Amino acid sequence: MMSSDETDDVLPRDEEMLKTKKDKYKVIALLGKGGYGAVYSVLRQSDSEKFAIKCEKAAAAKKVLLMDCNVMKGATQIKSRHFCTVLDRANVKDRFNFIVMKLIGKNLWDLRQDRPDGRFSLGTALKTAAQCLVSIEHLHSFGYLHRDIKPGNFAAGRTESNEHHTIFMLDFGLCREFVKRAEGKDMRAPRATAPFRGTTRYAPLAAMLQQDQSRKDDIESWLYMVVEWTSGGLPWRKLKASDRDKVLVYKNEVRSKPDIQDDFFYNCPKKEFGRILKYIDTLGYYAVPDYKFIYYCVQHAATANKIKDNEPIDWDPDRPYFGPIECPGDGKVIDLDVEGGASTKDFSKRNAKEKEQKEKEKDQSDETRKGKKKNVTASPNKEKTEIKDVKK
Repeated sequence: MMSSDETDDVLPRDEEMLKTKKDKYKVIALLGKGGYGAVYSVLRQSDSEKFAIKCEKAAAAKKVLLMDCNVMKGATQIKSRHFCTVLDRANVKDRFNFIVMKLIGKNLWDLRQDRPDGRFSLGTALKTAAQCLVSIEHLHSFGYLHRDIKPGNFAAGRTESNEHHTIFMLDFGLCREFVKRAEGKDMRAPRATAPFRGTTRYAPLAAMLQQDQSRKDDIESWLYMVVEWTSGGLPWRKLKASDRDKVLVYKNEVRSKPDIQDDFFYNCPKKEFGRILKYIDTLGYYAVPDYKFIYYCVQHAATANKIKDNEPIDWDPDRPYFGPIECPGDGKVIDLDVEGGASTKDFSKRNAKEKEQKEKEKDQSDETRKGKKKNVTASPNKEKTEIKDVKK
């Protein structure tokens, strides 16, 4: 862990007390930082429980916390187990905004590095692959692309909360909404060119070519990530982030040169992973990936290699696996009342009109019942409770 003194003066300091309308939080330690802010562990004063806060500088040109809130709102709506929940939020005037969320454990990059051979066992590799795939499908169902799928953006839960077999998706700073909710369109049209977004090692071909990304591209990055932790490394692992052109050559050769593909799939279930790669390359910008087919390939690899559902995972070898075993959905985008942006405001207004119409219909129904039962009066307290329930 780092000292918070290493960060800018505007961000939280060690042992600083942060107040919200709900509670107080004492800063314990800096967990990580980036260009727009930092993440800290904190202690909630009302019950001494540990949480994480993600801070964003008030002067930051790009506001990323709003994206986190929208994504986590979608996760809450579908009851996904692979995302943290925003438990509290506030700001320190002229310094930073922050959200409070669940504290989680090590990310998958660090967990792989803990292994003596630098790679997961095949059972662990496939179990984590399946959970990450499900989380990506969930994110897409909210209407967002991640655009930075990599091991450092997934983490296991904490042992203390008995969630260390569950994988959580993290860091939504590069997410992009791919649906135009206000206009009722399924997807944004691709731009002529798009700035590079992602991490060179795992970035899809589209990002490398500075094209707009779509759902298939998150899946392509997912495959590079899964191959890396299954084999122990990617063929282009020694190249730097600035060597983007050389990495692009490698990624193309994986598809065209058998010897490079053999190196790419070293220690991997080549048949199943090869099918996934070929399938990804058939998809166009507007395509909805068949997440269930990809999941089937992962499960087939487990069955072919006689891996049991309860086989222990590498970071908890003494207990049977009890993490979620779930099939992804079909990628259908749900209605989500998001915050911020012109189009999302229009979408919120549309939802408000629909809600208003439903309340009018309910009032008319209540009037009809009153006509039949003149002596029965409505309870104001009951009406308020019903409205609260709708808001929740």
